[in-house]
Amino acid sequence: MTESISLPVDTPTSPAFWRHHLMLPAICFLLAVSLIELFHLDIALGQWLFRLEGGVDGWPLRNAWLTEKLIHVGGRNFVILLGVIVLSLLGLSYKKPALKAYRRGLAFLFMSVLTSVLLVRLGKSLVHLDCPWHLKIFGGIADYFSLFSGQFDADSPGQCFPAGHSSGGYAWVALYFFALAYGPRFRWIGLGFGLLLGLTFGIAQQLRGAHFISHDVWTLTISWFSALAWYYALFLRRRQALSVSPALQTAS
Repeated sequence: MTESISLPVDTPTSPAFWRHHLMLPAICFLLAVSLIELFHLDIALGQWLFRLEGGVDGWPLRNAWLTEKLIHVGGRNFVILLGVIVLSLLGLSYKKPALKAYRRGLAFLFMSVLTSVLLVRLGKSLVHLDCPWHLKIFGGIADYFSLFSGQFDADSPGQCFPAGHSSGGYAWVALYFFALAYGPRFRWIGLGFGLLLGLTFGIAQQLRGAHFISHDVWTLTISWFSALAWYYALFLRRRQALSVSPALQTAS
């Protein structure tokens, strides 16, 4: 009974799968980016946080122990640890029969997280947008330009878009697809873990003046679609091929 219900959702030709995992996230992303740009939410939220902290010529929480040491440095080390665990389990899957069934999933998880982080890093090197702490309105030296303005301050440091640190958290939304492949009832736990980790990193960085909210929206979107692409490549295409083969044999 359960198998017959879950199969249509996981099938690459299923409209429901692509509607829920491709179209709906894309619409949410476009809506979020449009609202942020239309209502200038980056600046509005940034100024609110700046005033909330009592900022005058800088961000008071930029070097705070909680935001900088625990969440930024500690969070980065935690993500590295998670990556090492996944990679170690992947290696052990060639020696431990109990892990063999999860080998493809572990490879998916590692490649998805790595791709998300690298794509965000690439974006930071290509898009010359500043951190809030660089801007004059927050005690810095640079003028503010939005992503869609087509302008940038050539004399500013830049390299602050998308959100690099939170990519280490949001990349783990790949756990949703890992669970979808091995235990669909746990997929929301996997998604919740990635979202919670990314939000924790993202909010801490916004409190430090390192990023605007739009930076996190882009990072989450990159992470989600990276995971979706790898899920399709490593799971759905394989299922499609396996489902086609018996049909060809029957026809012959």
